[in-house]
Amino acid sequence: RVRFAPLKGSSLLLVSSWDSHVRLYDAASGMLAGMHRQGLAVLDCAFLGEDGSRSLSGGLDRRLFCFDFQRQHETIIGQHDEAIRCVEYHNPSQQVFTASWDRTLRGWDPRRQPATPSAAVRIGAKAFAMDVCNDKVLIGGSDRHVHIFDVRRLNSPLERRDTSLRHQIRVLKVGMDQRSYTSGSVEGRCAIEYIDPEENARSKYAFKCHRTKDSNGETVHPVNALSYHPVHGTFATAGSDGGVCVWDGYAKKRLWRLNPFDTSVSSLCFSADGTRLAIGVSYTYDQGEDRKSTRLNSSHQYDL
Repeated sequence: RVRFAPLKGSSLLLVSSWDSHVRLYDAASGMLAGMHRQGLAVLDCAFLGEDGSRSLSGGLDRRLFCFDFQRQHETIIGQHDEAIRCVEYHNPSQQVFTASWDRTLRGWDPRRQPATPSAAVRIGAKAFAMDVCNDKVLIGGSDRHVHIFDVRRLNSPLERRDTSLRHQIRVLKVGMDQRSYTSGSVEGRCAIEYIDPEENARSKYAFKCHRTKDSNGETVHPVNALSYHPVHGTFATAGSDGGVCVWDGYAKKRLWRLNPFDTSVSSLCFSADGTRLAIGVSYTYDQGEDRKSTRLNSSHQYDL
């Protein structure tokens, strides 16, 4: 996972990895600013607050960590029964939300020590993607449904919604308007849908992306990552074809694309002011274990 600090003008970039480390970079200088080591692979990370000094992270270790890079201090906020797949900080309520392969969504108040879950809700499916907006938590599950929760009443989902995508969801992000969300799946498709059921019935649509053609036909690649531009409201997608594309969801067209990388793109993030795009490049095992040795893991930054 690559994630820029939420404060506008900040160049701090948080990166979590299969090598069990969370690293903090200054993207402006390219220098490593801090590092936190965990016991097992770290599947997701986020900043706690806006100043960029503290990170949240979770993964195969099953524990939710908070690390203060200035004080070099680690705090364990909570724990799941299986791997933590998704971590999000919800600034309006100052809660941390985690979604896990143990099929639960949990909320945490990081100000309380020892921390206990402010909420623990059964999803009924493994969590593969999650995002938050002003008053909602959205989760893409292994059941190919989007589970929508109200932050103020987490005891049960508002809706368990069928998605326009026919296959497994890999990524889900709420739009800048806070009314819509975009999801991507292993079938090389994205869907733009709306939180309000009536608006969703009128306006939702899906489109093909990250597909390559050759003499043998068309190859479909999973959509692994998605990020919204904070100024223009356009969004970038990345896939196992190594490609990164930027789309205008309102005009329903692609604006531009980068030349493909040598392997899959696993994560994307625009900076808070929209001037930078961080791209995490890492083989995602779509073609099996035997290609691991030929793949590179790295992160790239583009000034926009």
